[in-house]
Amino acid sequence: MRCLFLLFLPLAHLSAAQAVAPSLAHTIMVRGTAEQELDPERLDLLLTYRFSDNVKESGRTQEQEQGLQQVLKQAGIAPEKLVLEELSASGYGGMSKTVNATVALIKVYRLTLDNPKILNSLIPQLVQTGADNLRVVNLESSRMDATKLEVAGRAAAAARQKAQIVVKQAGGQLGNVVTAVEVLPYNAGDSQLAEFRTAAYASKNKAGGDGSGGDIATPNLRKIKVQAVYDVVFEVK
Repeated sequence: MRCLFLLFLPLAHLSAAQAVAPSLAHTIMVRGTAEQELDPERLDLLLTYRFSDNVKESGRTQEQEQGLQQVLKQAGIAPEKLVLEELSASGYGGMSKTVNATVALIKVYRLTLDNPKILNSLIPQLVQTGADNLRVVNLESSRMDATKLEVAGRAAAAARQKAQIVVKQAGGQLGNVVTAVEVLPYNAGDSQLAEFRTAAYASKNKAGGDGSGGDIATPNLRKIKVQAVYDVVFEVK
């Protein structure tokens, strides 16, 4: 008799475990999402200058660099915040580069802004120095980690609210969470990248003719988008 009791004891524990564990047939899976935008506290701006010039003439590049330094000085930006990121040159026309040959030059500068709020007013001035392309990268905020947690909590709450409405309308009662899986974006870097083509700015500036840049439409200050997406499975009672 004692042997039979010991034999049935594991079966009793198994039955109890099955009673507690929810059946996958009585569950609902919903997706909860939430997002929030942050103002960046720091960002980098990549400026690209493209032009053709004579190898023996460097006046144009010097003028551009002097104009760029002047804009930064007027904006109160320290000179060390601007660094030459890339410099490339290629000859064309089948001529020797040592004999008055024409070359295509590309210079890329990296400008670090500790006060991104000046970006909108700064862009037209940078365009007027001859910049062909502006790209905003490396948007940073000290509130990033805390905001990620807050947004994740709101996404989970949104999932529960959605599940409660559906289950209630179906005549059931929502139970505990069975699983929760975070859905990661395909490429998180894309949400923190902004590129401004400056051809439109340049054409408007020429049309104005006064060089003031008053007709140049400036883009909105780029935001850091924090998003959370969760697929949550709930027990249905």
